[in-house]
Amino acid sequence: MRIRFDRATCRACPTRLVCTTAKDAPRQLTVRPQAHHEALQAARHRQATPAFKAQYALRSGVESSLSQGIRRFDLRQSRYIGLARTHLQQLLTATAMNVVRVIAWLKGEPLGERRRKPGYFAQLAPRPLSRQVVIC
Repeated sequence: MRIRFDRATCRACPTRLVCTTAKDAPRQLTVRPQAHHEALQAARHRQATPAFKAQYALRSGVESSLSQGIRRFDLRQSRYIGLARTHLQQLLTATAMNVVRVIAWLKGEPLGERRRKPGYFAQLAPRPLSRQVVIC
C-alpha cells in the first residue's frame, strides 16, 4: 500500500528537507503487510551474517565467469539449432574460457583489473606527461 502526500501540503511543510530529497515530488510511504515486512527484515539480517557473505563470494565468482563469457565469447546466443550442437558449443566455449584464463595466468596478468584496450574515442585523448618530462 502506497501513501502519497498532497503536493501543496508537502511543499509547505517546514521539515521537508529532513523528510525527502525530492525537489518537486511529494513524499511517499510504502507500507507492506506485516508478514512481508518481517520476511524482508529477516532477509536483511541474514545478509549481514558471515555465512551469507561467504556464500555470496562464491556467487560473485560465478557472476564474473558469466560476464567474461558474455563479453568475450557471445555466451547469450547459440549458433546452432539442436540440443547436441548447442551442448557442444557450450563445452567448447568453457574450454576456450579456461585456455584464455590459463594464458593470462602464465603471462602474469593481475586478476580483477580491466584488460580491455581503450576505445577509439579514448585513444584520441592526449597522453599525460610522464614525471621525467616534467622534471626535465
